[in-house]
Amino acid sequence: ESGRLEVAQWLTNEQNPLAQRVIVNRVWQHLFGKGLVSSVDNFGTTGDTPSHPELLDHLAHRFVKDGWSIKRLVRAIVLTRSYQLGYDAPKEHLTADPANRLV
Repeated sequence: ESGRLEVAQWLTNEQNPLAQRVIVNRVWQHLFGKGLVSSVDNFGTTGDTPSHPELLDHLAHRFVKDGWSIKRLVRAIVLTRSYQLGYDAPKEHLTADPANRLV
């Protein structure tokens, strides 16, 4: 036994949300230009913390519930108001959040 099956089962287990969160964060980064966890290549303990941890968990849970469908995940994100907002933000918004972490 090589243990690959056990690793795959551990990685995709509902009790271990790491794989789902990484996929959701990558899709978010692709669509918004920056991930909910800005260090998308370092999702571990030395990486950045999520700007919106509840949103990341919600999207990860929804992603699994939708059968790990990236198409459904993308649709859910692009139909949000945050995605549909334009880039030209009022000055007071840029002053309050210059890095646009609050989306």
